[in-house]
Amino acid sequence: MTEGFFCLQEVISMTRRLTLSAPVKGQPLRIGSGFAASHFGEHFFNGMIDPVVMVDHFQMTALTFEPHPHAGISAVTYLFEDSTSPHVNYDSLGNQGPIEPGALHWLAAGRGAVHTEQPEGASPYVHALQIFVNLPARQKMMSPFAVHAAAATIPEFHGEGVRVRVVTGHSNGITAPHSAELPQPFPLLDGHCAPGSRFTHLLAAGWNAMIYPLTGSLTLQAEGERHLIPAGHGMGVSLSAEGGEAVALQLEATEPCHFVLLSGQALNEPLVKHGPFVMNSHDAIADRLHAYQRGEFGQLNDEWLRSGQYRP
Repeated sequence: MTEGFFCLQEVISMTRRLTLSAPVKGQPLRIGSGFAASHFGEHFFNGMIDPVVMVDHFQMTALTFEPHPHAGISAVTYLFEDSTSPHVNYDSLGNQGPIEPGALHWLAAGRGAVHTEQPEGASPYVHALQIFVNLPARQKMMSPFAVHAAAATIPEFHGEGVRVRVVTGHSNGITAPHSAELPQPFPLLDGHCAPGSRFTHLLAAGWNAMIYPLTGSLTLQAEGERHLIPAGHGMGVSLSAEGGEAVALQLEATEPCHFVLLSGQALNEPLVKHGPFVMNSHDAIADRLHAYQRGEFGQLNDEWLRSGQYRP
């Protein structure tokens, strides 16, 4: 499928303030023998998931990616609880360590950083999300940094037939403790719903969201309308800033469902992408490419490479 196809996705609902995209099926993506993903780009949703640039829902069983740079975004990795091995992070900031099942690692690349992540251990299996979150223009040239949240530190919301991990941000009176360390507010919710259960999240004015049921379909009810989101499909939700009031997004499961909800304040800024670089202009992209070529993003620790902890 081409990018142009996704740019023509229809809007299925538009109320006075709320706009919903049609459900969009993830694009299959395979790299080598050890990486398979359902891929979603921001262009699939006509910008309705801004500040999210990309989401890969992936399964990984072998080293796939060599060390690579990022600039202008946050590269976010969240491991689902059913992963059976750690996903080990190596970066040019001097961080090296496992992302365990149920944990989050957020690399705010800013003006530029290099990293790689790989499954390690016997018969590794990583089931995770990789999310690129755009940084606002004022933060694109900040110094890079990373935030790591262990699985045990992530709080949960419990309701009748519902368990939702509040991985980042705030929902239903629960705030993830590491949220203040992130470059911008960004709720990331990982939810499990039994048949007949309901979960409600308030979407703030001027914010966008992506709702994605990994398994099991969901029905979204908002502003008096109901829309089905089939398993494996994402839906973009955009709420205008007009009026300043939040809108309740009610999710109802008619079968066992595992879903994620991503949400952030819309940046509404120019978006120029070049591989792992996302800036506001072509000149800024060229500047970051030259900075990387000059070695300004740093590199992975030579000792890791010599010791064989990183295996290309």
